[in-house]
Amino acid sequence: MVTKDSENKKVLGATRTLYNDILFRSILEKSCYKKLEESELTFSYETERILLWEGCKLSIPIFAPKKSGPGRYGRFLEQQTRSLLNITYTPDFVVLYKDYKIYFDVKGKENDTYPLKKKMFIKCLQQRQDEFKYIFMEPHNVRQMIQAIDLIKTL
Repeated sequence: MVTKDSENKKVLGATRTLYNDILFRSILEKSCYKKLEESELTFSYETERILLWEGCKLSIPIFAPKKSGPGRYGRFLEQQTRSLLNITYTPDFVVLYKDYKIYFDVKGKENDTYPLKKKMFIKCLQQRQDEFKYIFMEPHNVRQMIQAIDLIKTL
């Protein structure tokens, strides 16, 4: 089953696809999942949601144009009462190997928020102090995924 990802504009050109009862956000994610299956590494798909920045309830007035539709704003500023939401990051795959925890973000095309979230996530990994050594991998095609798996097996 393949469906065009029209409801999620943030994933540019992605085609959702079903495999092993998992709905992947792209064909590339599904292909990388298959490579991880073949590798016999211990891994999971989208199982961790990491808090990068904690939101808050605002105590100051905010004046901004009210949204009147997709990508459209009203002409006048209006006072708004809303909270700032958490910023979270969900890596595509997490691989556990020896004393390593390896995070994968499989990228075909980047959305507009990815570069900033990636930097925040890498800083978060660098600051962790626990029993794991951390690695971040960002393959953009199946060949790079195979290379990443080979690199892991040399650790």
